[in-house]
Amino acid sequence: MAHETGRFFRIIGARHLSGTNHTVEQPLVEQSEVGMLCLFVAQFEGQFHGLITFKFEPGTPDGIEVAPTVQATRSNYEAAHGGSQVPAVEIALSEEVCTLADSVQREQESWFLGKVNRNRIVLLDEREAIDIARTVPESSWVPIPVLLKAALESRLLNMDLRSVLSMWPLEAMMSPDAPAPVTSGPLPHVPHGQDSTSPGSNPELVPLDSLSHWQIADSIEHRQRRFFSIVGCRVEGQGREVASWDQPLLAPVGMGQCTLLVRPGSSGPELLVSERVRIGSLRGPSLEARFQRGDIADHTTESRRRSMVEESSGLVRCREIHSAVHAEEGGRFRGAIATYQLGLLPDAAEQQPAGRWTPLRELEALGQHGDRLSVELRTCLTMIKGLIVSGTLKP
Repeated sequence: MAHETGRFFRIIGARHLSGTNHTVEQPLVEQSEVGMLCLFVAQFEGQFHGLITFKFEPGTPDGIEVAPTVQATRSNYEAAHGGSQVPAVEIALSEEVCTLADSVQREQESWFLGKVNRNRIVLLDEREAIDIARTVPESSWVPIPVLLKAALESRLLNMDLRSVLSMWPLEAMMSPDAPAPVTSGPLPHVPHGQDSTSPGSNPELVPLDSLSHWQIADSIEHRQRRFFSIVGCRVEGQGREVASWDQPLLAPVGMGQCTLLVRPGSSGPELLVSERVRIGSLRGPSLEARFQRGDIADHTTESRRRSMVEESSGLVRCREIHSAVHAEEGGRFRGAIATYQLGLLPDAAEQQPAGRWTPLRELEALGQHGDRLSVELRTCLTMIKGLIVSGTLKP
């Protein structure tokens, strides 16, 4: 199922033999082009501010969320739709600007086939920043600490802004000096199936009507009404680059769940993560929070039940739990929301859950280089930075 121009994205069928020798087959969203997510920042009266916009997406539960300065697919900023240009995209794409962060980042690999976006943070001088803000509709300069703390509030920051903010340097949160610009751009795009470090998935692409557990009618849905469906959506009059359009959206059946446990370490906080390969992980395994489920109603497997018990036993030992409900990508998903929990374990926690405890600063470095952390883990990192600027957690 593709756009008549061949641009934007398409819905495909995929079949994959998982690590447990269980065949997984499902529709996937394939979007091979790399989009641009860019936050403009500037210093006003010695404090860093980010230029946010208020963005409408057809699948966002609340319609409008707080978004980065520029958020556009390649098809959008190249005006494949024949509509208006994306404001300020020439700055976001420029290699001449002062860049504080620049990397390729993955998106949901259970629903996307190897999709990535380029995430950037660029620094403008004060005069230039004031002029640019006048050209970006529905925009506002907001202090970076306010944006980071806003990630702890439900359904406020969109997924793309949370992703970009995860790369805001820890050093910039603890020093009034400007962080050092990066000297290199994002990692090069890795072609499907050619990750150089660890094997990822290699699904077979198949016709949608050959997926035995899925049926095609007014929508594409699982025969047992599980996981998600693919539905059609027609959009009109929302002040976007074109006045109206229609598109398919992936609509999850249930709410997702992502729980990240945090404990004190000798060199700062340590986070409990796991390395996983999902059906769309063409670029190799992703680092995710240890406890992550796409549908909290799906408790039918023994391993899933064990994971839920381990998650609960970890949370009951936490001194604090910070929770927020966030919407996922509203441009491709309809009503996709997940509960994010940060569980802060005490200094002398006993019987901590087993797994890969990784220092925050190590994950920070991996996030800066890109193409390694899941989009859900990046949301957790942004929430952690919100706890740091609020004084709840020491870096």
